[in-house]
Amino acid sequence: MRRIVAVFLLVVLVAFSVAAGAVDDYCYSQLNLSEQIAYDAMFDCITTLTSRWNCGSFSQDTLKKAYDCLMMDHPELFWSESFTYVTSYVNNSIAGRCVEFEYTMTRAQIEKTNKEIEQALLGIVREIGTVEPSYETARLVYAWMVENCTYDVANMDQSLYSVLVNRSGVCASFAKAYEFIMQCLGIPCSCVNGRLSSGSGILGASSNIGHEWNLVYLDGSWSHVDVTSALGVSQDGFVDYGFFCSTTDEILVTHTIENVVEIPDCSDSSLGVFERYGLVLDAYDIDAVTDGFARSASLGMLPEVRFSSYRAFIDAKYDLIDNARLLGVVEKLTSKSVESVDYSIDEKDLSIRLFGDIGL
Repeated sequence: MRRIVAVFLLVVLVAFSVAAGAVDDYCYSQLNLSEQIAYDAMFDCITTLTSRWNCGSFSQDTLKKAYDCLMMDHPELFWSESFTYVTSYVNNSIAGRCVEFEYTMTRAQIEKTNKEIEQALLGIVREIGTVEPSYETARLVYAWMVENCTYDVANMDQSLYSVLVNRSGVCASFAKAYEFIMQCLGIPCSCVNGRLSSGSGILGASSNIGHEWNLVYLDGSWSHVDVTSALGVSQDGFVDYGFFCSTTDEILVTHTIENVVEIPDCSDSSLGVFERYGLVLDAYDIDAVTDGFARSASLGMLPEVRFSSYRAFIDAKYDLIDNARLLGVVEKLTSKSVESVDYSIDEKDLSIRLFGDIGL
């Protein structure tokens, strides 16, 4: 459900097509009835800047889970920082319980911030050039963030504002910004919490620190999207799609999931960019490899193809590398004479990748 927010909150973006349906309630859908009631009540409080709510018999654990899920589903509630659970006593007996909310902005400041976010979003739409709720748009938003934003560990603003307006931030701000754009497009999206447990992301080999990324629902399946980690592996001028539409098995190679609710099934490998755009070859063919290099380059990637079997990979390696036909492939792609080309072969991914600016 797309909830209607108070008048000071950005609700409609002219350039965005907000589709009906559950675009912002994945975590909500995983709660029990009592937790959902608390979630809805806290949503109403935050959107009206209510500072104190008499929460009745709700336990502190129920309220914390409801609040955490609310923040994961709703990145647009950026002015809510935390809450305090208060128990009052009279004559050593509990007289009541309440929640006291902490806000970082006044109503006027929220209005001003939302205007800045709106202008930033309209600018992003102009740069991307499409707002259709589709896999391709989700990919383009991911690529835009990788190409135009920077990871800044010193940036203490963990809201969507940091990335959308200032184009820098930490993992939480990237996850919230991506989530908000997807939701505005009518694409279900939420955040997931955990840790980076390997060096394939922005934070380095021994990080094992708290991390936040996204779950996105495209073409009938959920998958993982981690823009922050993509920033750590993408090269200047080229986008790495290793963290776009990943399965859970793939994301667990570099991440540990510690989410407040169960994550959905993310096992559809056909959503990966290589599978989606025909960059995985079932058999070696030099013309198919040449076409795959060109197609991957057109997506803003380093030219790369993968193979579905080790046999096909070995055949490609033997012909292109051992027989030195890779230079001819590059010359055909660029229509230029070349003396050398930088490349890598990866037996884990069964891939061959070209490096450097070869003029595609």
